[in-house]
Amino acid sequence: MPIATRWSLAAQALRPQDFFVVLLVATVMMPLAIGVWLHIWVCIFGGRRGIGQTLKAAMYSYTPFYIIAWIPVLGLIGGAASTLYPQYVGIRELHHVSTKRAAGAVCAAAFLPVVAVFGIIVLLLAAPASMVTGPTSGNGTLVLPDSPYLLERSELPGNIIIYTANEIESGLIMRRAKDYGCLKEYSMMYATEKPSPPTTRNIRHFVMIFPPGNAAKMVQADENYYRGLVPPRNAEELPAPDIGDNCISYRIPGTGSGSVEAYERYCIIFTKGDVYERFFTYGPSPDYELLKDLAGRAAAKFP
Repeated sequence: MPIATRWSLAAQALRPQDFFVVLLVATVMMPLAIGVWLHIWVCIFGGRRGIGQTLKAAMYSYTPFYIIAWIPVLGLIGGAASTLYPQYVGIRELHHVSTKRAAGAVCAAAFLPVVAVFGIIVLLLAAPASMVTGPTSGNGTLVLPDSPYLLERSELPGNIIIYTANEIESGLIMRRAKDYGCLKEYSMMYATEKPSPPTTRNIRHFVMIFPPGNAAKMVQADENYYRGLVPPRNAEELPAPDIGDNCISYRIPGTGSGSVEAYERYCIIFTKGDVYERFFTYGPSPDYELLKDLAGRAAAKFP
């Protein structure tokens, strides 16, 4: 399963209080982890006053970070940059090393991870689609999970291709779905072009299997969620396609700010027996008619 998909599904599985705990732990652990990493380079550049002095410098350096980081997007970059000078001064004074040695240790600790991450991103972007999608057969063809409810290639419109297809690990199943006893979950991502640049991977399809009666409860929970959204994210209820046992459809306006694009999205959710299916599309020009077509094709697979 692609790493980005794992992060997306993990986010769905966490509740707000889980995010709070994760954020609290990260707030404490990040300066400590940075301090340990920095101390490796301090030792290489001649610092011999012990890791406690390096941790002290690292902890103090994160004071401006936590003040600046609340600013969307740019705050994280500016906050990270603001830690470098306090670290440099702290290493120079607490370890009694020269200016060049202190600057070298801080620069090496800060910029080598950036170079490594940038290199990994370049490799992922340059890799063929078969290297970053789901399981494949020996000849490189994407292998679909064993489920009768997933759309086969032959069942898709001519301009749509399957980009990823996965059975979701039990630990990553959406929290609300777990509450209703979800037994299995499958995820597919469709693209509208080949070789499928990121902007074309804008259609997602989820299939969940529930104990008797709980699929309908999941739809009701989704409906309550969308009806409870308030401006500017208030969802608009749309005429739902006549498919499945029950079906709902919504348009959710985009709410991006600053450099983040404000893309609207459409979703169609339906059930048939104990099977729950959810389609959604997003991006600069989401195609609701195409989404209805795909949902109708999925519903037609049921006897």
